[in-house]
Parts: sequence; structure tokens; C-alpha cells
Amino acid sequence: MVAHLVRLKLTLLRNMLRRSRAQAIGVVLAIVYFGFIVVALAFGVASLRADLDLAVAVIPVVGAVAVVLWSLVPLFSFGSDPTLDPGRFATFAVPPRQLAIGLIAGALVGLPVIATMLIALGVMVAWSHTVLSTVVGAVSTAVGVLTAVTMSRWVTAVATSALSSRRGKDVMGVLALILLVLFSPVLIALSNAGGDVLGVARSVSTVAGWTPLGWAWAAPGDIALGHVALGLLRLALALGFLWVLGRLWLSALTRLVENPRSSARPGAATVADGDLGLLDRGPDTVAAAVAMRVLIYWWRDPRYQAGMLLTPFVPLALLVPYFTADIGWVTLLMAPLLAFLMAWGEHNAVAYEADAFWMHVAAGTPGQADRRGRLVPSVLIATPLVSAYAVAGAWLAGRFDLLPAVLGLSAALLGAGYAVSSVLSIVMPYPVAKPGESPFATPPGATGITLVAQLVAAMSSVLLAAPPIVLALLAWSGAGWAVAATAVVGLAWGVLLFEVGVRVGGRIYERRSPELLMSLTAN
Repeated sequence: MVAHLVRLKLTLLRNMLRRSRAQAIGVVLAIVYFGFIVVALAFGVASLRADLDLAVAVIPVVGAVAVVLWSLVPLFSFGSDPTLDPGRFATFAVPPRQLAIGLIAGALVGLPVIATMLIALGVMVAWSHTVLSTVVGAVSTAVGVLTAVTMSRWVTAVATSALSSRRGKDVMGVLALILLVLFSPVLIALSNAGGDVLGVARSVSTVAGWTPLGWAWAAPGDIALGHVALGLLRLALALGFLWVLGRLWLSALTRLVENPRSSARPGAATVADGDLGLLDRGPDTVAAAVAMRVLIYWWRDPRYQAGMLLTPFVPLALLVPYFTADIGWVTLLMAPLLAFLMAWGEHNAVAYEADAFWMHVAAGTPGQADRRGRLVPSVLIATPLVSAYAVAGAWLAGRFDLLPAVLGLSAALLGAGYAVSSVLSIVMPYPVAKPGESPFATPPGATGITLVAQLVAAMSSVLLAAPPIVLALLAWSGAGWAVAATAVVGLAWGVLLFEVGVRVGGRIYERRSPELLMSLTAN
């Protein structure tokens, strides 16, 4: 079973280059671009061999962060491979233990793991000071990589189960708030460190080296420094933690196989005959009907909820340089960043329709009504959130005089992003998880075209918002007249771009809707 899953994954990787020409080009460009970065990182880590003290201060922290990223990135970005989704094996009589091992082995066959392994080779070189440190370095690095992959599978399985329930979004919101509360003391401690970066790194490394995430990465350093007993203890603890993760992964997999999720929510309330729910609550227009339908998706579909729940927390990452580096003005960017992300998140909205898009085509939905209606829910959520972040950012920075400029810049970024999304979601849709699949899944071979489309959407949004961005920079540099100019021009520019994008996207929609339906059903 394990060998079969590995062969299946290898076949899928080989078929990545046999898809459409656009996807093949995207895959090749992504591999070349990120390949240079990975190789450079591997050589950079290997160069730490020349300074053992620096390696001991850096590698445990980097290793622990890598494990965290492996666990969290699938929830924010490209997702887990649906070919390794445990729910797909619910109808097969495969023993859970064999399936758990096979899925981990299959997960090890992929471009992200290959990149991680290349960097891990650099880690092994950095620890090659003695024979024992080299051997322990090889073993502990392998344990660290397996820990990252296993934790990624377990976290994704648990999060998928949570978001597939009616109260999943509430649980995720509470967990996010708890993480923020727990992270605050870390920010305060780092803010008091001053400019002693290496001292902070050593302190953080000491803490990380005694956490489950850093045991494997710190063990070879102890051996290289001559603390053999301590290094072997950390390695034993790392092996024990990997065993615990394996048991948790087996338990989560067993639950998913025995109770495969579906797109329907368990325990959903019934409605009276003739009650259309939200579809019967809005104005009697085509655009309102589309908007109500999207709101229903956001309420019931875990694929929509994943982005909707996580995006508002991203600007809080700017609090890190605010506290640690004493960069007070950085909080002024929270509102523009959220505006950019909220609008950018709509650039592939149509792809989530899948086969259901036929209703729009069959009903002859006007292009502008479809484009405008799809953006209404995002606008309703973005407007109060962006305003709140703008006020909070100006208060933290002590620059309420720049609040009008921040609001104007945010409005421009919203309008530019929505304009680009209105066009790009029709012109360049890319495959996403199907209804009922994991919200963190990405179809095999779609990573390349996903990167290209997301990069085009991001760059186009920033370029379209360039005039208000320039005015905002002038306002920040001290030009008083530019504050009011940014507010007025930003708002007007954002509304203008929104309208132009909706109209252009509507015309393209009416011309390409049949071809778009074919591409969505083919994916």
C-alpha cells in the first residue's frame, strides 16, 4: 500500500508537465524561481559550519519556525494535496495504520518536501564537526523533517474537521484570539531586547531548543559542543514527540475515514416550504440575488470560510516590527494591507462555483450584475474592518493627522483590487478545491498557474493604485496638502476603478461565460 501511494504521487508529479501549456509554463517558472532561492538558503545554512556558536543560535530557531510554517502554511495558502486526503479512502478496506504510513510517505514525494530536504542537507553540513555530531545531525534532521510533515498532515486534518462543522468558524476565531494573547508576551520580551540581535537569537534558541518543535534541531549542536548526554536526551525527546504526532495523525485519519465529511453540514436546520432564506431577504435585483448566494457560501462552505477567517488577522503581523524594532509608523500600514488582501482574495472567486456556475449561464445573468453582486459581501465586510484597522493603526502610531490619508489609500487599494479581480477571475481562473473537499486542498499540478495568477493579481492591483500610493508617501514625508489629496483622490480613484473593473469584467463575462463554464467543469 505504501509503495502504491508513492508510485501514484510520482505519476501525478510527472503529469504536472502534461497539462495545459499555461500550467506547464507556470510549473516550470515556479520550480526555477524557487529552486534558486532554496539552493541559496541551503548554501547559507551550510556556511554556518564555520561558526559553531552562530549555528547553535540560529538553526534551532529556524528549524522550529520551519515546523510551524509546515503546519500553518497549508491553512493560508496552497493547501494540502487532495490526492492524499484521507476522506478519499473511506470506501477502501485499507487498515488505518497502513494508510497513515502510506499517506506520510506520499507526502514526502513533492516539491515542498524536496526543497525542505535540500535545506536540511545544509543543516547536516553545518553540524559536521565530529563523527558523532554528523551522525546525530543526519538522524535528527530526518526526524525534524518527518515531524514537520506529520504535524502538517495532522493539523490539516483537525482543521478540516473543525471547518466542516457548523461551529467550526467560531472555534477557529477563538483559537486565533488565544494565539494572539499568548504571543503578546513574546512581543513585549523582544521589544525590550534593544539592538542585541545575537543575544536575542541565543535566548530564543535556548527556549526553542527545549520545546518539542526544536528538540531535533538543537540535539546535534549539543553533540558538537561536547555535551553528548544532553544531545542524546534531546534526540530521544524528539523521537518520542514524533511518535506522539504519529499517534495523533493515526487517530485523526481514522475519524476521517470512518466519518467522511460531506459538503452538507451535520445537523443543519430545516426551513419552511417556500422560504428561500437569504435569497428572499435582499432587494429584488439580479445583483442582489448573486450577492445573497455568495453570502450563503460564506456561511456554509468551509472553502470560503478559511480565507474569510484568516485574512483579518494577517495585518496583526505588523505589530511584530512595531514592538520589536520600535518602528511606530508601521501600524499605519495595517488598514492598507487588509484592504489589499480583501480585494485580492476575490481574484479567483468564480472558480469556487465549479459546476454550479451553469445556473448563471443558463439564467442569462447580466455580466455587470454578476460582477457587482459577487463583490458586495466582500465590500460589506471590508469597509468596517478596514476603517477599524485605520483608526487603530493611527492611534498606535500616534499619527491621527495621517488618518485621512490612510483611509484614502485603503479605498484606492480596495477599488484597484476589486477591479483586477472582476477581470482576472474570468480571464485567468485556476483550479481550486471542489465543493465538499478539504478547504486546504489544491488540485495536483495547479501550484504553478496558481502562483502566476496570484502574482499578476497582486502586481496589477498595486500598479493601478499607484497615484494614491505616491500621494500617501508624500503625506507621510510631511507634505500637509497631500493628506487631504490622498483622502479625496484615493476614494474617488477607488470608486472609479471599481466601476471600470465591474463594467469591463461584465463585458468579458458575457463574451466568455460558456468557455468559462467549460473550464470550470473540466477542472
